[in-house]
Amino acid sequence: MVRKRVLVTGGSGFIGCHLMDSLVSRGYEVKNVDIKNPIDGKHHDVYEVCDILNVEMLSKVCLNFNPNFIIHLAAVTTQEARHINELEVNTTGTRNILEICSKIPDLEKFIFVSTQYVSKPGGNIHENLDGTGSYGLYGLSKKMGEELTKTMLEHRKWTIVRPTNIWGPWHPILTNGLWHQILQKRYLHPSNDETVKAYGYVENTVWQIGKIISIPCLITAGKTLYLADCNIKQLHWVNSFYKELNGCDVPTVPKIVLRIISIVGDFLKFFGIHFPLYRSRYKNLITSNPVPLEQTFELLGSPPHTLRSATSSTCEWLVSRQT
Repeated sequence: MVRKRVLVTGGSGFIGCHLMDSLVSRGYEVKNVDIKNPIDGKHHDVYEVCDILNVEMLSKVCLNFNPNFIIHLAAVTTQEARHINELEVNTTGTRNILEICSKIPDLEKFIFVSTQYVSKPGGNIHENLDGTGSYGLYGLSKKMGEELTKTMLEHRKWTIVRPTNIWGPWHPILTNGLWHQILQKRYLHPSNDETVKAYGYVENTVWQIGKIISIPCLITAGKTLYLADCNIKQLHWVNSFYKELNGCDVPTVPKIVLRIISIVGDFLKFFGIHFPLYRSRYKNLITSNPVPLEQTFELLGSPPHTLRSATSSTCEWLVSRQT
């Protein structure tokens, strides 16, 4: 039996390394094209260096591999960009690979990995479906990628997925940020926090992407799906880590205290001094951002890993890094 071939752009990073593991374990023939080496060394044998802004190089790799599925993860994810040209990978890079798609003989489906930030946080949960009012230039660049996907490919050839707050082992920001602060018992959470957000354990996320590949293409053709485990209170999610790592509930302080600290953080940031809390991060901390998940669960089913088991596995990985 001939194995299906899956090409992943940007498979060297956080979600990518978990996705490569998942695809290999499912028996697919896989190739990761990325300008960076894989963060997990065991993936070097399925890695090929490639800049998606280099059309000639990208075309050669794609046509030689002749994938049945392309999962387009490659992106610049910064929220610090000051001009859309700084996010050329997300726009021109996406256009490049979409143009090549029409030349790939065996291509069955293109999966564009977008983001929940095509919509600004804080809106009504069902407003997010339209992706109106993008959050920052990063969100705008991904919205542009969604539009390119819809206009350059046949309806039956594409599925768009919007990851939310995806977490798990190898997450670069959480590992050195929130989780590090929790391990050091330096983290304080806003009291009376009713903020609700969408969270997704990375192993559930790659399971959801795998389901999109494995079920008949027509079921997910032309669909835009959010990737998350559930919409839950932020405090519940944070507390699951604090309890697992420290054996007690997360300490809380009035929001006004954290707001004052965030102002100090902005002042220090102005002088080039790193500080874990500043005003934009504080605003994100107190802003709800639930997303519509009914269609995702209806088409793909419920994710296999619970919050408890996922937290336990992640914390075990975190602690192993400390020794």
